[in-house]
Amino acid sequence: MKDFLKMTGAVLLGLMIFGVISFLFSIVFFVGLLSSSVSTETPVNVQNGSVLKIDLSNAICERSGDDFSLSYMSMQPRKIQRTGLLDLKRALGHAASDSKIKMVYLHCPDFNVPDPATAEAIRGMVMDFRRESGKPVVAFAYNFNNFDYYLMSAADSLFMRKMGDFSLCGLGSEQMYLKGALDKFGITATVVRHGKFKAAVEPYLQEKMSDANREQISKYLNDFWDVMVADISESRNIPVEVINQHVDMMDLYSNDALCISEKFVDDIILESDFKSRMKAMLNLSDDDEDPTFVSVSDYNKSISDNANPKSRVAVIYADGEISTESGQDAFSSQEIGEAIRDAAADSDVKAVVLRVNSPGGVVVDAEIIYRELMKLKEAGKPLVVSMGGYAASGGYWISSLADMIFAQNTTVTGSIGVFGLMLTPDRLLKNTLGISFEDVSTHKHSMMMHSINPMPDEEVSIMQRSVEDVYAKFLEHVASGRNMTEAAVDSIAQGRVWTGKSALELGLVDKIGDLSDAIDYAAELADIKSYQLKELPEQKDELTRILDDLMEVSAKTFYGEEAYEKTRFIKSLRSHEGVQAYLPVSKIY
Repeated sequence: MKDFLKMTGAVLLGLMIFGVISFLFSIVFFVGLLSSSVSTETPVNVQNGSVLKIDLSNAICERSGDDFSLSYMSMQPRKIQRTGLLDLKRALGHAASDSKIKMVYLHCPDFNVPDPATAEAIRGMVMDFRRESGKPVVAFAYNFNNFDYYLMSAADSLFMRKMGDFSLCGLGSEQMYLKGALDKFGITATVVRHGKFKAAVEPYLQEKMSDANREQISKYLNDFWDVMVADISESRNIPVEVINQHVDMMDLYSNDALCISEKFVDDIILESDFKSRMKAMLNLSDDDEDPTFVSVSDYNKSISDNANPKSRVAVIYADGEISTESGQDAFSSQEIGEAIRDAAADSDVKAVVLRVNSPGGVVVDAEIIYRELMKLKEAGKPLVVSMGGYAASGGYWISSLADMIFAQNTTVTGSIGVFGLMLTPDRLLKNTLGISFEDVSTHKHSMMMHSINPMPDEEVSIMQRSVEDVYAKFLEHVASGRNMTEAAVDSIAQGRVWTGKSALELGLVDKIGDLSDAIDYAAELADIKSYQLKELPEQKDELTRILDDLMEVSAKTFYGEEAYEKTRFIKSLRSHEGVQAYLPVSKIY
């Protein structure tokens, strides 16, 4: 007994010591986070002869902000600055006429351009800079894939690191199908939908792609490629047919000499040699000091605006899935609704741009946002929509009533369709685990949408009726907003996905242009010449974001990263239950 007590005491003492050490470690770690978040910004003095460096190692995103790289293995948390499209546009626009900026440098150490629409938008900014300034743009990449190369081909001079991978190989998209796994685990998927192209439900119903879905994916991938290859052809002076021939043969991969001789790149060199090339372009000798690089965020700190503070254009970011709760890669109707009401109530806000980068989501929340936008318009404020990489399904729902819709050629939009989904683990629980359920109710359908068992046919019919009603409402919104008949909308709807280029021809969007173009047009509608931007919703303060990130890291540490990601995946499946207007976002390669 005495030995047992000694052992127990030792264990308890060890646990106490471990707890104290962990607590102290957490305090040090948290203080480090706070220290990293403290702003030490000082006015930036841009030197004459500077080079504006656009670093694509952290992907250009919808909106500028800070992320924090957190790890319990490091005592030095790192703040990562995200550059938004508007800040990039602002920097390039000012640099075009700034005599201190002699060159723009595109730096891409890895594959990091997220989608073709973002690549197209940034590429357009670079081309505008070249036309307006006459200054050189140089680009250096460690490797090239499709979107990186498409973007960086806008440069005057294009270089790749020795031993890099040149992977211009055409576009592809892979879809994941869940039916086999659901059957194996004993989970029943009950699905109702309207639209033969509404492919969001296919993964739950079948093990391979439908002909209709294959048709629409093939169409928009080829549309994307046509835009990209035409732009590359013009910039690099290579015929389209020659580009396609090399892409089919894949003979540029690991063939430096061919990449150079066929003019896809200007040279393949070491990074240290590239700096010498850059100095020569700036008329600097090897004995001179290296060029002074200034980042986009630092350069913007040096720019002073003389805009009228009493005239504002509000930019509201609807970025992510439409959900009942805001979270990672999702926004709620409450969050966006508050932003819309804020813009409507602010007398200084003369016009609103809704920036939509969303594959859709929960119909109820999409409709709430739509109604808030209606009130904004009734208040007499112009509403312009700017579409990002995605503005499809529910994303199009909230866009449809705008006075003007801008999209990129490579935006994914449309997908005007609706589906309903219920997942029930009846066979898993009964056949595998031996668990059964019995219910007691007052009416025939009291347990509809709540039972662990599959829905009977009569309730499926009720759900189908609901989906048809929602689809009819969707058609009504689009027809009203786009000045079309419901029959005309239905003919291009049915859940079909379109590119921005095709949507322009069909009347689903009005103009091809980026976020800045949409802002300029909104100001024109409001008849204001000088204005400031008001970006909404307000971003979380740094301390709140640090705590959120710390909680995520803690969860990954406690559960294990694999278990954590599986839990997130299951939660995402559950979030797609009920009536949805949603396009499954599959990565395009």
